[in-house]
Amino acid sequence: MNNPFLAPARFCLNILPRARQRLLNMRRVWALLWCCLSVAVAAAPRGATPALEPVPFLGREWYDIKAWAATQRFTVDLNPRTRIATVTGDGLRLTFAVDSQQMIVNGVKVWLCHPLAARNDTWLVSALDVELVLRPLLRPVRPRPVKPVRTIVVDAGHGGKDPGHQAGTMQEKRYTLLLAQQLRTKLQAAGYRVVLTRNRDTFMELPERAAAANRAKGDLFVSLHFNAAGSGDRTARGIEVFCLTPNGAASTHAPRSQVSNEVLPGHGSGARNILLAYQVQKALVQKLGLNDRGVKHARFAVLRDLTMPGILIEGGFMSVPEEMRQIADPKFRDRLAAAIVEGIRQYRRLVES
Repeated sequence: MNNPFLAPARFCLNILPRARQRLLNMRRVWALLWCCLSVAVAAAPRGATPALEPVPFLGREWYDIKAWAATQRFTVDLNPRTRIATVTGDGLRLTFAVDSQQMIVNGVKVWLCHPLAARNDTWLVSALDVELVLRPLLRPVRPRPVKPVRTIVVDAGHGGKDPGHQAGTMQEKRYTLLLAQQLRTKLQAAGYRVVLTRNRDTFMELPERAAAANRAKGDLFVSLHFNAAGSGDRTARGIEVFCLTPNGAASTHAPRSQVSNEVLPGHGSGARNILLAYQVQKALVQKLGLNDRGVKHARFAVLRDLTMPGILIEGGFMSVPEEMRQIADPKFRDRLAAAIVEGIRQYRRLVES
């Protein structure tokens, strides 16, 4: 059936072929522009923090945790009674507590640079933690160009005239070396080149350990230690992994006022330090079942001058009889070494794939 309202349009298209072609060309241009806009939107980084409005508070910058979570497309549940914030999304579950530096990331404890703060009804996470703790863990960025992880420097803590912690006649330096040798075997079996800072009972200054790692052109640095609590304290137990304290923050066990703005060579590895620490701590917790003391920050001498990502592992407490028995057991150390290798494998997958 003829539609009288279309007659003028058909007439125009019949008598104005050039106008018709121009109309088609304009449609193609608009389609192309729309396609480009769609690609740009899809390629834009999710959750870019520059869109957040920083909140000045207590002399530093913070972000509203709900606003930050929205940029990541996460959901937030704030419980005013328990003062616990739960953030979920993309297979992740993060738990924060007001006035606490401890955060749980998929079941693994991570220490923030600053406690979660509350100002009236707004809960705040520090901008420093968003940039240097949360972003590296939640959105790992592969370095460009990709630098394959091939050489791993393993540092057996203490040695020679420095025995480290002691439990009766048992000295830390002996067990760090035994663990380093077991770890070397497993890493070599996995295809890595391994360099030990010491392969016998010799003393080595702390700065020299980092220097040796740098000379070896290592891709990762892993320093091995065992812990001990103060006299009479039998409650401290478990495993923890340290990475270098970010510039502008205090170390985990230092007073919050001890903030350093000194830029160290180890800061050059930036986000990769905490990503490595987290992956190794996660593997240790999951495979060994020991108490999770978390991923922490420190300005240890062996980490300060590294030109590669580095961590320091405390593999248990010599001051706890049960854990000392495990440390002295070759089978336990073998499991400890296997867990470290697994953590490195997961780290490598994230930075290379």
